[in-house]
Amino acid sequence: MIAESISNFFADSWLLWVLLSIGSLLWWSGRDSQYFNYVFNRYLLALMTLLIVSGIVFSLMEVLPGDCAEKYIAYKNTQGETITQADIDAERARMGLDQPLAVRWARWVTDLTLRGDLGFSCAKRQSVNLALGDRFWMSFMFCMAGLVFSYLIAVPFGILSAFTINKTWTDKNPQHSKTERIINSIGLSCQKVLDLVLRIVSYLGLALPNFLLALTIILLYVFAGESMPTGLYSDEWRNVPWFGADGFSWGKLDDFLGHIWLPIFVIGWSATALQLQTVRALVVDESNKLYVDAARARGVDGVALWAGYPVRHSISPLFNSVGFDFQRVFNDLPIVAIVIGLTDAAALLIEALAMTNDQELAAGILFLVALVVISMNFFTDVVLAAIDPRVRKSVLGN
Repeated sequence: MIAESISNFFADSWLLWVLLSIGSLLWWSGRDSQYFNYVFNRYLLALMTLLIVSGIVFSLMEVLPGDCAEKYIAYKNTQGETITQADIDAERARMGLDQPLAVRWARWVTDLTLRGDLGFSCAKRQSVNLALGDRFWMSFMFCMAGLVFSYLIAVPFGILSAFTINKTWTDKNPQHSKTERIINSIGLSCQKVLDLVLRIVSYLGLALPNFLLALTIILLYVFAGESMPTGLYSDEWRNVPWFGADGFSWGKLDDFLGHIWLPIFVIGWSATALQLQTVRALVVDESNKLYVDAARARGVDGVALWAGYPVRHSISPLFNSVGFDFQRVFNDLPIVAIVIGLTDAAALLIEALAMTNDQELAAGILFLVALVVISMNFFTDVVLAAIDPRVRKSVLGN
């Protein structure tokens, strides 16, 4: 009986023990290490930030009209039962909704901290964890794939755009022969045209809303007489298992890839445009600093100069903004999810806020987004302090 009680205690508070174990390990490592002491302090700061965010999110959700008791009673009323105000008050007392806001927030945070319980969804009539299921992970993968897509395009082409900003369209160097000037002029013109195209694309990405881009692509499919790539699968493959009697279903994988590119492309569209501008501005700013002129005076030139100095030092700020980029991409995902017909956490958030008024479900999704953003910022700070001498000197002092 005692062993079972202890087992149940740890099972009901597993998340708390995980957090305490990580904190204890970092504290122990930080006794003799300035770096791990910094990591431990950042860990505590991240937990405090999450606590503050939970209070803000919970308070904002409480501002919405109605509560779980009223929704539950309204549901029973639709089933033909006669409901009185006494029934509503009794249900509110049973759910603990008659308690002050601070008490209910403390209970919500306690359940969340002990075992990762995000509360009870009134509209879904089940826990928020079950209502979300794999949907949040689906949204997470969409956002991460969109970010990877944007970085793969924005970083190299943003560097190329910065590299060509001060170059001329033609080679007018009198020391070059006529043939060399023609060949160099062709190369310079191609680079300038590519830079011009990149600027136009980046401006379109910032000006054109993501949902409008999604609608445009869908309409193009309609005009071409092709099936729309909405949702994650076509109707014929939606209920087909991944592994059947004949083994892995390659047809379903092909159908999935034919649909998944659309949300990744659409949500990565504006992120790519913004990152193009950001990378270009960072590299141009670094290339105008004195240490680059000093390297050029020592004879360093060409790719070695750009890769070793302005580009290298421009990556750190970009890497440190991954968490905020994730939040920006997720902010675009709800409307895109509705347009494309996805059923991920972003679409569920719109449903909870605009249709069912499900505060607990909306609060759970918003908190998970904040958790991802804060976790990413924590890990980027830790990694940058380890690999970047400038950051290491600023935060560690040596």
